Amino acid sequence: MSGEVKMVYADVEEQLGVMENATTSLNPTAEPAIEGNTLDVVTKLNELALELDRILISYQTVLLKNIETTRNSVQYMREQDQSISTNISGAATGPRRLMY
Repeated sequence: MSGEVKMVYADVEEQLGVMENATTSLNPTAEPAIEGNTLDVVTKLNELALELDRILISYQTVLLKNIETTRNSVQYMREQDQSISTNISGAATGPRRLMY
């Protein structure tokens, strides 16, 4: 097993886009409350539907924040890869004589 980590940035970014689209397509809209019925079960179902909406909205918020954090991490890794590559390329040319 090598210690090398290989990341295909385009694949990661594509999957993040898919996740973001799926997240934003979630529709946290509760069914309209059942009215005209005084049963306790109906009241409880209405309360549960509203709570489910709140949970879904919270889930969407957390997921979108995680996607953004992952995008930032991928961008940071890309920048670090480029920096390391530049440093390796500079070192590969060998030592340079400084002129005074």
